[in-house]
Amino acid sequence: MPRKLECNEQREHVCEISNFTIVESMDLSEYEFPDHPHLAFGMFPHSDDSTYVVTITKELADILQSTEKLEMQNVSLQTMVLWQNLRSLDASHNNFFELTVEEGQNYQLRELNLSHNRFQTIDFVKALPALRTLDLRHNYLETLDFSLFEMATELWKLNLANNRIQTISTSGSLHLPRLTSLMLNDNMLNVLDASEWRFSMLQDLNLARNRLRYLSMCEVNHSFPHLQMLYMDENRWDCGHLNATIRQLHLLSVKPMNYYTNNGNDDDDEQCPKSVEDICCY
Repeated sequence: MPRKLECNEQREHVCEISNFTIVESMDLSEYEFPDHPHLAFGMFPHSDDSTYVVTITKELADILQSTEKLEMQNVSLQTMVLWQNLRSLDASHNNFFELTVEEGQNYQLRELNLSHNRFQTIDFVKALPALRTLDLRHNYLETLDFSLFEMATELWKLNLANNRIQTISTSGSLHLPRLTSLMLNDNMLNVLDASEWRFSMLQDLNLARNRLRYLSMCEVNHSFPHLQMLYMDENRWDCGHLNATIRQLHLLSVKPMNYYTNNGNDDDDEQCPKSVEDICCY
């Protein structure tokens, strides 16, 4: 007789399973998993050292076909096979580095939170055309081909902050008609080449804490015609270029903003001898 896994009654409309371990070598036939549309492994945000879901194998993915929303934060997840019916996945705060998708599958995933993990590549994005929000903060990305997002035409929020991104490339023109927010702060970008981007609804662009010296206003005007706020602080802006850029931003009714504040720290004032509208330049 399989052991039936019971739902904790901690949260309404969520089947929460704790005090349980899943590893790759497990015989899953020994367990009966709940047939529930919203499943959660562990008790996040509460501390739960009793629950480990190291992997979601193909066998387990087949068992969980009726689950449309899945939460697995802080459970030591490393690898996972995706299933078609899953619409929302929060697998943040793990050791996650591999999400397996199959060609030709009609994946319905719309919300994907992979923040605070170990992803170095995100090729799986090509198979997820229904994505609306993607959170990849605090991963290990170093280079990124934005052409991966070519099919993600429903995407409206993309967060790539706090990675190690040095270069972003694009193979041909890229049109993301619904994208309204793009977070690229806290990376290592020297250049932002937006010449092939057509993000016609983008309103917020965060470039804070990179290594940028220059921003092409021709590209901004062409690629982000509805831009409203541009976060620019803590880069390596050339003062001459920054002056001209901010004047043009004002003409376009775009607000140049600081994402971080120094809170009156005198050390920051010494490191920044010049500024334009509180944005440091050199």
